Amino acid sequence: MVQDSDDHREFDHGETVVKANTEERQAAEVRPMRYVLGIGLVLVIIGMAVSYVTFT
Repeated sequence: MVQDSDDHREFDHGETVVKANTEERQAAEVRPMRYVLGIGLVLVIIGMAVSYVTFT
């Protein structure tokens, strides 16, 4: 069996866990992205409402 990554198996409390040699970084804070997506969604809805009122 050929292994194409640096992952390896560890046994933790009777369970098999696949771990990488280099730990991946996790996102520390997600709130700013949620605000950006929320504001973008609101702007799209407002734009659609304005175009609907303007062209009908």
